Amino acid sequence: MIQQPKAVLFDLDGTLIDSEWFYYKAWKAVLAEYNFTLDSDVWLSSLAGKTDVQAIKVLHEQFGFHTVIDTFLARIKARVAKQYDDELVPMMPGAKELITYLCQEGIQIALVTSSQREIATYYLEAHHIMRFFKLLITRTEVKNTKPHPEPYLMCVEQLGVAKSDCLVLEDSVTGTTAAKAAGLTCWGVQTHEPIRQSLIVERAFDNLHQVLEAICY
Repeated sequence: MIQQPKAVLFDLDGTLIDSEWFYYKAWKAVLAEYNFTLDSDVWLSSLAGKTDVQAIKVLHEQFGFHTVIDTFLARIKARVAKQYDDELVPMMPGAKELITYLCQEGIQIALVTSSQREIATYYLEAHHIMRFFKLLITRTEVKNTKPHPEPYLMCVEQLGVAKSDCLVLEDSVTGTTAAKAAGLTCWGVQTHEPIRQSLIVERAFDNLHQVLEAICY
C-alpha cells in the first residue's frame, strides 16, 4: 500500500475541480430541448468521467437517445461556453491544500484528463495552479482516452517515475478503470456514496482533505 508517493496523478473533472455539476447543468438543459430528462444519478453513475462522444454512446445504447451527433455537440459546446461566461467552476474542497502540501514535500504532480488540453489549461490557469503541474496528459495527446490505460501509461513514462511510486486520484469508474489497467495504485475521491462504493480502488475518501490526512499520516 503506497502512502508517501513520489508522484500524484490527478484526474480533473470531479476530482480536482467541481465541474461535474457544471457540465450536468449544460447537458441537462440541452437534452431537455430534445424532450429527454437527464437525472443526476444517471449523470453521475453513467456519464461522468466520459468524453462527449462516449456519453452520447451511453445515452444511445442504454436509453435509446438518437440525435445527429455533430449538431448535438455544437449545442453542448455553445451552452458550456455561455456558462463559462457566467461562472468559474470552483476547485474541489481540499484541492489547494493538498497541492500545496505535495509541492512542499517535493512530490511531483501531474494531470491526466479526458478533457481537451485547452480546457484543462483554462481551469489550471484560472485557479492559478498551472505552475505546480509538471505534466498534463489530456485527450489531445492520446489515441485512446479513459477507461483505456494509455493516458496513465503515457504520464508515468514521461514523468520517469516507477509505477509503484505513483498515486492516482480519481472520482469515477471510467477513471479508476484506466488507472488500474495501467497497474497503478488508485484512491477514489467521491462524495456520492453509491458511486464511491462502486469504485475498485485501494482506498476511498469523501474529499481531498481526507486524502491529505492519509498521505501525511
